[in-house]
Amino acid sequence: MSLKRDFSLDNETFRHYLNDHAVVMHSHHYLALITKLAEDLGDIGGPQLLRDIVEESMLPIFNDYIEKNGLTTPLQKINVGKEYYSVYGLGKIKIGGTEAGGEACLVRSHIDEGWIRKWGPYSKPINHFTCGFVAAMFSAAFGKPAKSYIVTETEGMAVNGNEGTFSVTLT
Repeated sequence: MSLKRDFSLDNETFRHYLNDHAVVMHSHHYLALITKLAEDLGDIGGPQLLRDIVEESMLPIFNDYIEKNGLTTPLQKINVGKEYYSVYGLGKIKIGGTEAGGEACLVRSHIDEGWIRKWGPYSKPINHFTCGFVAAMFSAAFGKPAKSYIVTETEGMAVNGNEGTFSVTLT
């Protein structure tokens, strides 16, 4: 499947849109700072807040695309999230599983790469953004509401420099 990419620009507001949804293309610097803020606010749930915001923001975008393009199989639906991940410039993700859960693997992660450039390797996985993104992917693929899946980063690129691995479990 190849994601249809309808990019547009509102000439009055100068906001960019991808498939009728506002989008700001990220920079690894910005996302590394957002991630660091979440980490620094760990005592009040910063990492979980970042995960929840990403999941709740991405799920309607995935569902809208799935509906508008008549996608029916879980594989077609999960590929929507996979391709959005790359189109947004976040990196490259491999993903698989069933309604009960599965696994995601980052081959490239601009969030982790940005973290390493800015602060060096870290003692634990920090890709909370991708946890929320993957949760939204599974919810969209299997027709579930937000917060239906728990995503845990079990190996982090910011720790090992190689690949990131995420475990997905139905709640």
